Amino acid sequence: MTQTPGPAGDTPPGRPTPAGVQAHRVIFVDLARCLAVVFMLYGHAVSALLAPAYRTGRWYEAWQFQRGLTSTLFLLLSGFAFSLATSRHWATHLSLTSPAGRRRLRRFAWFGLLGYALHYPVARLAQLPQATEAQWQAFLGVDVLQLIAVTFIGLQVLVPITRTVRWHAAVALLLAVGVIVLTPVVWRAGWTPGLPLGVAAYLSLATGSQFPLFPWSAYILIGVAAGHAYGRWGAGHLATFAHRVLLGGGVVLVAASMVLRPSAETVFGPGPWAWLPFDVILRIGAGFLILWVLALASTRMTRLPHAFGAVAQESLPIYVVHLCIVYGSPWNRGLLRLFGPTLEPVPMLLVVVALLAAMVLLASRWNWCKHAWPRTARAIGLVVGSVLFAMLLL
Repeated sequence: MTQTPGPAGDTPPGRPTPAGVQAHRVIFVDLARCLAVVFMLYGHAVSALLAPAYRTGRWYEAWQFQRGLTSTLFLLLSGFAFSLATSRHWATHLSLTSPAGRRRLRRFAWFGLLGYALHYPVARLAQLPQATEAQWQAFLGVDVLQLIAVTFIGLQVLVPITRTVRWHAAVALLLAVGVIVLTPVVWRAGWTPGLPLGVAAYLSLATGSQFPLFPWSAYILIGVAAGHAYGRWGAGHLATFAHRVLLGGGVVLVAASMVLRPSAETVFGPGPWAWLPFDVILRIGAGFLILWVLALASTRMTRLPHAFGAVAQESLPIYVVHLCIVYGSPWNRGLLRLFGPTLEPVPMLLVVVALLAAMVLLASRWNWCKHAWPRTARAIGLVVGSVLFAMLLL
């Protein structure tokens, strides 16, 4: 790869850029993704297995806030990567029926299908009539993969509507603001009486969803706007982009959240969800500040070890496999079902280290296979996926 996403406006996407720019872009994105993966792995493990006696104190409260930044980073980076990949070949995405458009829509739909499969309500199809209401609600709840799938499909549809990168970025930013502002209203509304549970699950936590569109799609949309800004003028001047967009934006958002939070009920009305918009703003600001540090660090690097790049590129298989290991799935029991939240700090640390090592090994080997033996990797993926889905049906 020797090109970066073209700038917005009328300049053709895919314009060649100076050597080193692409390296900085890859290192910056890969560093951030690796950090998010580490946050995710130890966050899920500790949340599932740490004994209740150790879930107290200031350190635990600080850890909970940091854990909340995991999804923030992942979603910001997802939007950032979407905009980079889209603007790089903008012309090929101006039609949803083009080969590139159809391929992308199929991939995004696959994300959603995989998200539902991870929460399949029973172990076998024959047991489906015995599924309880709680199992159906858990199955239809929206997790991060469904969130990404639906948001990405919407963003892809926006490409032929907006026509230019600049308008795509502007609309994404406006939609993000709308999602953040409307979240308290959407969460207060009772959706289940008037909508099917599978649809209502995309709008509120009340249905059991972990990542409904409100407010979590806003993180992706903000990431898209930031990625387009980077593609326009930050690629050749990474430090300038980091200072102006990531540092400047992060400081402004964090400060605005702290200053305006006391007026939450005045702005958004009384109720338990009035604080949500300012919490989202705070997390986006904190995420920007983390990305600022990593962007500056990447300017001092020429390349990362292969393991870092592999972890960054294979975050989807890491996500799926580690969930099965920690929480279980329709195909296995998982550590949570085997041990429960019973571990003390030292055993907990050993589990985290083992989980990190296993996922790095998985990412390294699978990434190598994909590049050295692409046809074999595709065949393996197809066989494994077919077997797992067959196990759900038989």
